[in-house]
Parts: sequence; C-alpha cells; structure tokens
Amino acid sequence: MSSDKSRRRQVLEYVSGGVAVVVSLVSLWVAIGSENANRQMVAAASWPILMVESGNVGPDQQLLLHFKVTNSGVGPAKVRSFEVLYKGKPYSTSTALMRACCDPHFTGAESLKVQELASWHFITGMIAGSVIRAGESKGFITYAFDAHHAAAWHALDLARQRRMTYRICYCSVFDECWINTIGHGHQLDPVRVRKCPVPAVAYGE
Repeated sequence: MSSDKSRRRQVLEYVSGGVAVVVSLVSLWVAIGSENANRQMVAAASWPILMVESGNVGPDQQLLLHFKVTNSGVGPAKVRSFEVLYKGKPYSTSTALMRACCDPHFTGAESLKVQELASWHFITGMIAGSVIRAGESKGFITYAFDAHHAAAWHALDLARQRRMTYRICYCSVFDECWINTIGHGHQLDPVRVRKCPVPAVAYGE
C-alpha cells in the first residue's frame, strides 16, 4: 500500500515538474516575443522618412524658388549622403548645377560664368552630415526672383519640375538605414540598406 502511495507521489512530482517546465518555457517564449514586439514598437516610433520638397512661391507670396529636405517621419534622421541630379547627371555643388541648367550666358569662359553666378544671389545649405528632426526641414537652395536674371530663375523652376532627381541615404538613431530615390514629383518608397554607400558624386552646397 505504501509502495502505491510512493509511486503516485513520484508520478505527481514528475507531472508537477513537467508542468513547471512547460510553464517556464511558455513564459520565456512570451517574454522573448514581448521583447521583440517592444523593440519593433520602439523602432517604429523612431522611424524617419526624408523627402525633397520644392516650390516657387515664398511665405509672403513672393516669387521664391526653394528646395528643402523634410523629415515626415516620427524620429530624427542622420543624413549620410545626398545626391542632386540634373538630367540624370549628379552635381557636386549648387554652382555646378546652376551652370548646367540655368546660365543663359554659358560660353565655357570661366571668368564669365563666375561673374554671372556671383550676381544671382542664391542661398545654399548643406544636407549630408546633418541631423534632421521629425517635422523639421533643411533647405539646400533658395533663389529669390530677380528681374535682371529672370531667364535663369525660370530655367531653374522648369528644371526642378521636370529634370531634377535626388538620392538621399539616412539612418535612424538605431542605425537602421534607408535610401530614398526621388524624382519628378514622386517620392518612392525608401529601400532598407545595411549601410549607406558612398556616392561617386556627392552634393555639397
């Protein structure tokens, strides 16, 4: 009789032990799943998305060409690289871009190009290497209309609408990185990359 009780006690101990192991494994699985879910939620809550915006009217309704990179996401973006292309060709500075797209006096003479560009009074800004917070914009070209250089202003306005494209690579605070290719009014879905590549011709200012 005592041996039957002993066996039943052993069986109950084995069952209790097995249940404890199962409960522990389920708890561990739930904890791991919760940790991954929390990590994904934190990453989603800090996801940046950079887009390029441009227009030809300023805040006071004056004629003003303005180009800016805007973070429409929910977290800050660390900009690793930025490219500006005109007719598919990348340019390293706003001066080089303006010479190619908009200088009606372009003759190949360096002195003439420098003189003409110096009188245009456009403002530039650096994008690569900056941090853009959620909801923040950073300009890279601002050019007020000037009747003396109306042809150049209109040429840049036309170029921004039809012939300029952009590539921007940026990372979140968790070093998750994306490349966004933007062109002709379309903001394509950013592509996830392990690391931002170094462009052959990076845009400066």
